Amino acid sequence: MSINLTPEQQNAIEQAIQSGLVRSVDEFIDSALGARSQRNGGFDKGQARLAGARIRELRKGVRLDLKGMSIRELAHAGHKY
Repeated sequence: MSINLTPEQQNAIEQAIQSGLVRSVDEFIDSALGARSQRNGGFDKGQARLAGARIRELRKGVRLDLKGMSIRELAHAGHKY
């Protein structure tokens, strides 16, 4: 399939890739199609699974060190400053 894009559309896709919003043109199109189905009132389980997988991938290696503090204590400590 061949798709013709306006320069503005091409620029939007390139900016989305450069900013890290998507990793490829294919992912941009998948996201756009998913947004379209949501706008039409549908919930796409496949898109939800892909989003979950993407979040899990982004979280790899991310750790939160509370240094023995509870979340409440940590939040309170942040308000001291």
